[in-house]
Amino acid sequence: MQPLSFHLHAAAVLAPGLDSLEGLRAASRGQQAIAVQPLVLPAPPQLPAAERRRASQAVRLTLACIAQALASSPFDPATLRSVFATDEGTGEVCQQMLEALATTRQLSPLLFANSVHNAPSGYFSIGWRNRQPATVVSLGLDSFACGLLCAVTDALATGQPVLLAVCDPALPSPLDELLPITHSTAASFVLTAGDVPEAVPALASFELTLRSAAEVPVTPWPEWLPSAWHANCSARALAALGLLDQPSGSAMHFALGGQTLALRRKEGA
Repeated sequence: MQPLSFHLHAAAVLAPGLDSLEGLRAASRGQQAIAVQPLVLPAPPQLPAAERRRASQAVRLTLACIAQALASSPFDPATLRSVFATDEGTGEVCQQMLEALATTRQLSPLLFANSVHNAPSGYFSIGWRNRQPATVVSLGLDSFACGLLCAVTDALATGQPVLLAVCDPALPSPLDELLPITHSTAASFVLTAGDVPEAVPALASFELTLRSAAEVPVTPWPEWLPSAWHANCSARALAALGLLDQPSGSAMHFALGGQTLALRRKEGA
């Protein structure tokens, strides 16, 4: 495929011991280590009171990270198309449903509504009064790469800015024995593709290319990221943001199905 170019205008990260893009960039430069500590997720202030009370950990994680990115975004949140990506974003709610079915067999309709993996996208539309189209993808560890490719192609096809939100809420026991996501992590990108007015600031410009997995191996896990996050697809988004402090031409390669998605920082960007 021909390289797909895009511009990153804002980004945010949220993980135990990591609550800002500045902190991630310092860690990627080797200036400070990430000290993993409990992550406290507030009720999303953007939501009406009823939805705020019902918000699951997945919703709280995703919306807190989105709010951080939108604080530095040059675009009106209501104008953003969106792509949401997660490996397994409903574990907490599914566990509650299974426990209810195994005991009282009384299942709240509100609990069921939060069990679908596109629940965070719905809450985003409510919180920011966003009526733009939303895409939700789930492809295991390849979810970030899939979401990024979807977001960039959407931006290219429509000429509109796109929000990419990637999250992995920690799974409760015993589900974490099947999928070892033990720490919650999330990342959000605001990006455009094509021509952008010079007055619109950008953090950097990149290009995406799909390559043969046999030709281009996946980039090894960065040493500055905690190994405990290796099972989180969104931690791959954290690794990608480390390119912001790498020289132009630096690249990372992510598995995407039977291929490799190459993310390269453009020369001079």
